[in-house]
Amino acid sequence: MSTPGGIVRTESGRQTYAPDGLVEDGSISAAATRTRSNAESSDTSGTLAGETPYKQHGAGYLTEQGKEEVEDPIEEDPLARTKSREFEPINAGDRQTLTRLATQLSRSKSYTGSVAQSNDLERQNTLTGLKPGDEVLDPSSPKFDLYKWIRLMMSKVDEDGVKQARAGIVVKNATVSGSGSALNLQKNLGSILLAPLRFKENFSFGSKPSKTILRSFDAVMKSGEMLIVLGRPGSGCSTFLKTMCGELAGLELSKDSVVHYNGISQKRMMKEFKGEVIYNQEVDKHFPHLTVGETLEHAAAMRTPQHRVLGMSRQEHIKHITQVIMAVFGLSHTYNTRVGNDFVRGVSGGERKRVSIAEMALAAAPLAAWDNSTRGLDSASALTFTKSLRTTANLTGTSHAVAIYQASQAIYDLFDNAIVLYEGREIFFGPCRRAKGYFEEMGWFCPARQTTGDFLTSVTNPTERQAKHGHDGKVPRTPDDFEAYWRNSPDFAQLQRNIADHEQTYPVDGDGMLQQLRDKKNDAQANHVRPKSPYVVSPAMQIKLNIKRAYQRIWNDKASTFTPVLVNCVMALIVGSVFYGTPDASAGFFAKGSVLFF
Repeated sequence: MSTPGGIVRTESGRQTYAPDGLVEDGSISAAATRTRSNAESSDTSGTLAGETPYKQHGAGYLTEQGKEEVEDPIEEDPLARTKSREFEPINAGDRQTLTRLATQLSRSKSYTGSVAQSNDLERQNTLTGLKPGDEVLDPSSPKFDLYKWIRLMMSKVDEDGVKQARAGIVVKNATVSGSGSALNLQKNLGSILLAPLRFKENFSFGSKPSKTILRSFDAVMKSGEMLIVLGRPGSGCSTFLKTMCGELAGLELSKDSVVHYNGISQKRMMKEFKGEVIYNQEVDKHFPHLTVGETLEHAAAMRTPQHRVLGMSRQEHIKHITQVIMAVFGLSHTYNTRVGNDFVRGVSGGERKRVSIAEMALAAAPLAAWDNSTRGLDSASALTFTKSLRTTANLTGTSHAVAIYQASQAIYDLFDNAIVLYEGREIFFGPCRRAKGYFEEMGWFCPARQTTGDFLTSVTNPTERQAKHGHDGKVPRTPDDFEAYWRNSPDFAQLQRNIADHEQTYPVDGDGMLQQLRDKKNDAQANHVRPKSPYVVSPAMQIKLNIKRAYQRIWNDKASTFTPVLVNCVMALIVGSVFYGTPDASAGFFAKGSVLFF
């Protein structure tokens, strides 16, 4: 049914505009009749009759050739559309149709506009218009942006000609063992009395039992990469990180093991560049009476370079870099709070862990190992910490190896490579995106909603892992079986090729990287420092900084410092009053001599 003025009445009784194909007298053209018959023969739920004369295929209004149905336009009287019309709300069926048409029109316009303006697009520099005093570069501002701050610092470093160095690491056939008894018993009185009967145990003359912790490890980490170390407690994660950083106290590296840093041997690295490869232990150790600000400023002062950007003095640089690091790790509010420990009240356990992380960040080492540094942190703080490492690695080229237990999927996705340990054996090393598929191809089942990090760790736990249906007797079970499967896999062969390519780029005992690191270290060293010394500041500056820290410890612990002084003064007055008035004669000789013993 139609009404004058190009308006028709639908079957629902609502008046709307006449679609294309409806002529002024209410008759319908042949094209409209054809499309209406097609629409009525199809499913028309959710649309209005006479309003959508298209044939619906799937979710769109398409022809059988896959194109949208187009009707022949019918010329109408322009005056008919200028007549008065009543406003009526849009129902659900009309809204769906109008939304579809508006979306198609918007996409068409945006595509046309993007093609027309494609030649005018230019890449914008994120530092355009930024100055050192802007809010995004101020660590005390809530708008502080770490990414832009690092970009600005790196640009200033390049402009000032400050020398930079990057470091990677290669580990080949690394076998590490430790000496000591596998079972330690608590000493008591009986142990002391029976000691003469255990002569061989107490007098071993250097022969101590040895236990192999790591067996034939191979790994490579290039500059700017991040490695996640996964394994259950006791699998050797801490030993692997210590081996990478040369922290071999109590450990022994086999003679056929090879560890080098872009061609520089580990022995030379530990002698000349000790501060360029650092290890963050799992247990936090701090001076409990120092404040967070004093602790971090001391760490920053020990690594402040002689050649600084933005023309800052040494003290200005120490203050600024400390504020930046505290802002990144959420420690700005703890500047004047004691660090504390189990006996001295101070910051919380999570904040104390962040203080350790901040000290590591202030060292600005090209290669760093983090041993379960997210312990005690909430999920948001752990993710922020990992993101800061990712940003630093991307912009400055530093390399980070991180051992994390129960890493979330968001944290896992930030890493480049993963290594999985199983009771001292290496059972996988490769890209993070490949790790899950490797173990699934082996025959293990990954439950839905389980993170990749938890799945890789659960494979090494016999009580947690689940084999796929039909693979119960085919999957490896023991650590030796896992290691044998790994060494026969294509992923292991790819790792060997990557190591060979890296060593070809950085030959072992080559002089290129060695001289580059020496130039960078010498450029940062203060005056009166030996060129081959691993330290940045001079011995005189080290003594000055340590004396300052000692006085800060005394001042912050006034009770322990001044209480003995007060007690000694009181005791002196008491003892002096006892022997007061002793005659200056031979009769008082014994009494005066007794004073010497108080």
